[in-house]
This record gives sequence, C-alpha cells and structure tokens, in this order.
Amino acid sequence: MSGWERIMITSSSNLPGIEQQLTQPIETEPQALDELSTLHLAVVETSPEQPTQPIDAKLQEPEELSTLLLAVVAKSPEQQPTQPIETKQETTHEPSTLSLAVAAKLPEQQPTQPMALKHAFQVWRWLLPSLLCVLLIGGVLSGRAALTHWLPAAFSPAQTPFIIPSHHIYTHSSKVDSARQSFMDAMMHKAWAKMWSMLSPDAQQLYQGKQDFVRFEQAKFGKLRFVSYKESPTEQVQPWLDPDTTQVYPVATIQYISLEATAPPGMLTDPSNLALGKGLFHDTLFAMTLNHGKWEVVVAGPADIDAPILVPASPPKVQLLVPIFMYHHVSNAPTHNALDYSLTVTTTDFDAQLSWLQHQGYHSINMTELFDALYYRKALPSHPMILTFDDGYKDAYTDALPTLIAHHYRAVFYIITGMIGRDYMTWDQVRILEQSGMQIASHTVHHVNIGQPPYFTTTQEELMLSKATLEARLGQPIQFFCYPTGEPFHHDTYAEQQLVLADLLNDGYVGATLDPFSFDSAIQNAQTPYQLPRIRVSGGESLDAFSGILNFTLQTGARTLGQA
Repeated sequence: MSGWERIMITSSSNLPGIEQQLTQPIETEPQALDELSTLHLAVVETSPEQPTQPIDAKLQEPEELSTLLLAVVAKSPEQQPTQPIETKQETTHEPSTLSLAVAAKLPEQQPTQPMALKHAFQVWRWLLPSLLCVLLIGGVLSGRAALTHWLPAAFSPAQTPFIIPSHHIYTHSSKVDSARQSFMDAMMHKAWAKMWSMLSPDAQQLYQGKQDFVRFEQAKFGKLRFVSYKESPTEQVQPWLDPDTTQVYPVATIQYISLEATAPPGMLTDPSNLALGKGLFHDTLFAMTLNHGKWEVVVAGPADIDAPILVPASPPKVQLLVPIFMYHHVSNAPTHNALDYSLTVTTTDFDAQLSWLQHQGYHSINMTELFDALYYRKALPSHPMILTFDDGYKDAYTDALPTLIAHHYRAVFYIITGMIGRDYMTWDQVRILEQSGMQIASHTVHHVNIGQPPYFTTTQEELMLSKATLEARLGQPIQFFCYPTGEPFHHDTYAEQQLVLADLLNDGYVGATLDPFSFDSAIQNAQTPYQLPRIRVSGGESLDAFSGILNFTLQTGARTLGQA
C-alpha cells in the first residue's frame, strides 16, 4: 500500500458485541526499536471549551497499548470535514516556571500589604476554593440527569473519521521471517491444515471453521502448480487497519508476496489463465500481528479471501441468495432537483439502515467473497449482503465511509475514472477507501452506454482504460464492473448485449452488476456472472420501506430457489 494513512474511528452504541482485537507491540531488532516514535491518538471533545489533549501510548510500555483510543467527533459528516488529528506536545512546566519567576523578584519590587489585609487574604484563599467545590458538587448532582441526556446526543451515530498517520519503518526480525516462511512453505506444499493453525483468531473467524478453510484453498489452488514466491522487505506499521475486517491493531508487520503458479490445460478460462501468467498474484498483502509471544497471520497474501479470483473454464451450477444494495449519494446536504433527491440517501437514514441490518445479523461481504462462494464453495457468513456505491461521488468518502467503518461494514465502490475531483473523490480519497478495506471496481471512463457508445469513445476503451487506470493507481487487479445506467440491458439489442458480455470476459473482468429492472432480485448465479442483480436504495425511502423491500425480495428469491 502506497499511502501512509489509515481511517480509524470508533463506533458508538451501534456496535454491540464487536470488540477491538488488539495485539501487543511487535518485537524488532534493537536498532529498529530506536526508530519507533511515540504514537499520539487524540480523543476529541465536541465542546470548543475543551482543548484536545494527546494521549501517549509508548511502544516501550506495551501494557499502555491494551486499549486503542480513536478519534470521534459528534458532528454529521458534512459539518465536520475529514482531517488529520493533530498531536500536540503537552506543556507541563509553565505553572512552576511562573512560580519561580514570581519568587525570584527582589523584595523591594513586590508590593507590601498591610498585615490585616494579608490575614484576610489568607482566609479567603482557603475559603473560596472550598465554596467553589461545594457549588461544583451540587451542580454535578443536580445536573446528572441533564448530563445523561446530553451524552447520547454528543456522540451521535454520524461520525466523521480522522485520518491518523501510520508510522512505517522497514525492519528485520528473524522471528517474523521464520513465521512468514513457515506459512508460505505450507502453502507451497498445500498443507492447508498447517496454514489454518497459523491464522490469527480474527482471520479464522472469516471462515466457518477449519474444514471450510481447507475446502476453499483446495478448490481454488489444489490443481495449480506452485512455482515460486518472493516477498518484499518487512514493514512495521503502527497503527494498522486490517482491510479484511476493518479492525484496528496498534502495530503489525506487512509484506507483499508475489506467487508464481501455472494451471493445467482446461482448468481456467483463457483470460484468467493469461492473467495468472502475467502475475495475477503479484504483490498480495501479507500481514502478521504478535499475540502472546506468537506471530499470527492476519492477512494471508495469495491465500487470503480477498486474493484475486481464478475463473473456472466450466463454472459450477451454483445460485446463492445474496442481496446487493445499490447506492449513489450519501449526504445530509440539501438536494436541488428530483434526480438528486432520488439518488441521495441521507447520512442519517444510511446510518439507520446499517444499524437495522446489523441488528438483524447481516454481514457485509465484497464481490471477491461472493465469487469465492460461487466458484470455490467457500461458506458465506449468516445473512450475507453486499453494499455498492455507484459513480464515486465525494460524499462516498466524507459520509458513507465513516458510517461504514463505524459499523465494521465493507462495501464496493464503482469509480468513473474520467470523473475525478470536484464533486467526485480524488485519487487520494479512492486510495484511502481501498486501504480501509473497501473494494474498488470499474464504472467506465465517461459513464456512457457501452452497448452503443458515443462517437468519442468505444466499448473497449471504456472497459480497458478504466481497468488499467485503476490498477495503475491502486496497484491491485481490478476484476469487477458496473454498467452505467444498466445499459446495454434496458434498451439495446440482444446482439449488442452479447458483444458486451464477451468483451467483459476477454478483458479480464470476473463479474458485473446490473442496474435494477422493474423488479428486484437477490439471486446470484455463477452461470451469469456479468448479470448480477441489485436492489436500489432510493432517497427518501423510510426504514420500513427499506426493510420491507429487502424481506420481500429475499422471500421471493427463496421460493424461486426452493428454499422457502
């Protein structure tokens, strides 16, 4: 990852039962420890009368890192722009300096008071603080109810994240190298059970047990021939956000592993086989944390659930009931016309929708995880769903992202590469989304009908250039696509639709999502990977309407699949 930033925010009471899994600081060689800086994390109070004070969490004192303090601002995203937390050095010597300065004055320079006034001053010097303490205690007792009502309002659900600089240093540790080598050697020998034993508890929770992990890895890689792998130098990052879960760790080690492999003839589609030969599994993220003196794998490089998809030449006949929600804008800002209103879900409503989904037990997955299940039979979590955002508007970063992370939900963002900046996200913001666990996918270059493109572009330019641009900017394979306005499946001919489907396959895309038709569907079919249906979420939609549409869609899909 090229950026040195991580999004870190806490959630309020919306996150029952979700705990930050923290690890101890990592062990490094003595020379590396000298380079470690003190980590300052600020707890920001909303009252302007309360100055922000940094809290030191020194690496030399690991017990102080047992709790990671993250910044929370109780303002809606549009009121509080995203900005870095400023850490300030506490000044602790000013009072004593002032006292010394006063004491240092010569006697003739200090005013002389009469003895009676001095005696009265000494009495009041003790009496006034006592009276103030009594008044303060009485005020606290009488105002307890008001304070109780104020706290929930002060820490409202809509929270803007602060971007906290992550400290990166290159380091070397024989224990880190040994743990990484053991894991990758196990992968090269396809010792899936041994790999499972080296995963952290957080990483293991992404699977439905050991058998699920072994079955998934065998289905995806069992027939491949692993040739070799190489790794980048080890970086120590503090703090670090796990992109698979959005959990934040005080410190982690990361590397980028490049795996070379070949597939037997007939196993993969030609485009997928070509991508494998060109380095599909190059620079995959590998991360470890130290837990009770043991190095554990948190992100598993080419073996991770977020590693690129290999497309089988003969896809299995699998259908899964997974709702994919379709959003555009998320903002509390006023809308100016009917179209903007229909495309804009308020930040308040969006937070309420995520809270409802979380209360109902829904788990967010991304497109890669969906195809892990469709192609390799990986078990999905209970109540899986996918959150998608079209176009890459600026409020996806300022409003949607903080709300997502507050709920520990991940999402997919479809970016129009020719529309960057101004009302849309900048490249830096897109990178921060990707580094925060969000998936980035293509939405063409110019947001045109790729079935009947205008004179200034072509279908191939819209598909290939947007893919290449995103890959160059992010350093990751882009395998998923979204049709602008749903075309060519609304008004174009069947022949034009088939040409677009063939182009997507040949250009290396794995799947694509549709604009909803006259009815919603949540049935995802491995036989039609480029026609994945979604459920539109419209502006002004009440929570009852949101939940009602979802439940009706799922009930209809269950009857269709014979699961009712």
